[in-house]
Amino acid sequence: MVPVSPQGGPAGQRPGPSVRWAFEDYFWFILKNIIGWVLIIAAWPVGLLVPGPGGLPLFLIGFALITFPGKRKLTARVLRGRPLNMAWKGYRWIAILFGLVFPAIALAILIWQFHTDLDFHSFTTPQRVLIYIVFALISWLAARIMLRSANGILHLIARTRRKIRPWMRRKGIDLLPPRRRKRLRQARHAPASPPPDPDEIIQIHPRHFQRMSRIWKRAKPWLRNGIGLAIMVLVVIWFTRRIEGHWEAIDDKIRSTSLIRILIASAMFALFLFLFRAISWRRILIGFGHRLPVAASTRIWSTSELARYLPGAIWQVLGRVYLVRKYGVDAATSSTSQVLELTIFLLANLFTGLVCLPWFGGRMDADARWYLYLAAGIAPLLLLLLHPKIFLGVINRVLKWVGKPPFDLRLQKRLLAKLMAWSMLGLAWQGLALWVLMSQPDTLGLKLSQLPLIIGAYCLAWCAGFLAVTNPAGFGVREAVLVTLLRFSLPPSTLEHFGGDERALKAFLMFLGLLLRLWTIIGELMVAGLAYALDYRAWKSES
Repeated sequence: MVPVSPQGGPAGQRPGPSVRWAFEDYFWFILKNIIGWVLIIAAWPVGLLVPGPGGLPLFLIGFALITFPGKRKLTARVLRGRPLNMAWKGYRWIAILFGLVFPAIALAILIWQFHTDLDFHSFTTPQRVLIYIVFALISWLAARIMLRSANGILHLIARTRRKIRPWMRRKGIDLLPPRRRKRLRQARHAPASPPPDPDEIIQIHPRHFQRMSRIWKRAKPWLRNGIGLAIMVLVVIWFTRRIEGHWEAIDDKIRSTSLIRILIASAMFALFLFLFRAISWRRILIGFGHRLPVAASTRIWSTSELARYLPGAIWQVLGRVYLVRKYGVDAATSSTSQVLELTIFLLANLFTGLVCLPWFGGRMDADARWYLYLAAGIAPLLLLLLHPKIFLGVINRVLKWVGKPPFDLRLQKRLLAKLMAWSMLGLAWQGLALWVLMSQPDTLGLKLSQLPLIIGAYCLAWCAGFLAVTNPAGFGVREAVLVTLLRFSLPPSTLEHFGGDERALKAFLMFLGLLLRLWTIIGELMVAGLAYALDYRAWKSES
């Protein structure tokens, strides 16, 4: 139950020259004390509701987790029912101190609570002194009785311990594990059952830790996917309720959304995916020494991108590794090319979004705009991450962390700079496609001069969705961030299209967020369908 230091000693001991705590030791020390107090507090209601041993095992486990000096000795005395020595002078002084302090506190509370009902000021000084003496005697007698009654409670605890200790041992929980040398010598020859720590009052059998480890490994992917699904559902419910609540104010604007504009914007987005995403990944593979056909590389890239919508972020990586290995590309090269492509695209989005921040001051005051300018000035620092030494150093650290050999490849600075510039140009084209959707006179009516605002908002929203690893394709997070950014950065003239109704504007932006998700899916399906049509023979031969 106590963390062990890297040098092998218990982390609960005072660190000496050969005992040092690691970060995980401090983390576990704090966490187990928090859990311990939670269990102690929960023991009383659990004891009232659950039949059988009640909340005593829960209290003992919680008490075992918390840490304070002399815990083992105090717990052993209490659980073994050792009676208090009433002849000890300390108990007399405790009773006297309680008899002197408690009456003063009790009288002060009574005077403060019932000063309107009882006129304490009408009592004379001798009467007040007499009242205090009576309260003091009653408190002193109560303290003496409670101290003597403690022996009866300790006797009851000892009887309860004798009954509950065998039950806890059958459940794999050893209460007050012995510290005899014989037990320690036997424990040294049994690696599955480590020797109990001398300061601990409870030892839990390793099978419980193994069981919890197995449960956590099985539940971890389901928990991560469940969290992502819950966020998606909550965002969709939130959006739909806001849209439904202001349907009368935005009904005409939703109906005026042009289907032709949606198709044109989707085709522009499909061209962006092909030229600035799939071709960039193909160019990276060429830098790694693998030249794939354009149609085949586009088909593989688009298929793996559609796998983002499946629960679990691993399918995108595994899918591309599986499809590209038929062209002689090994798993390490495929994975590294994906990391490089996504890193460059993420940095391009961050850089572009930060550069466009000055256009976000549409409805902000003058003081808030200076923070935007300061954040925009940080954008050039992101370019340092594209230096080959820095980038490959980060990749090799990640490969070492997952147990893979380092990737020894000298990437040209010119190639990384070209890919970064090409991605930023693609983001401008993507923003132009968004402007086609958002510039309808009957909706937001954005002008072409406000294109940087659209580009920056969508780039930052894409980054937020990309970093939300629990949500497939960042669904829900990207839309929420986009709506928030547009709501606080659109110029005041946009609000006039909605009659000055701030809630109606927000509801329409939520509809627009859902529409843009549909826009991206249509564009991705366009690229995938065209790639499969042009590479049909190779696809059939592979399958």
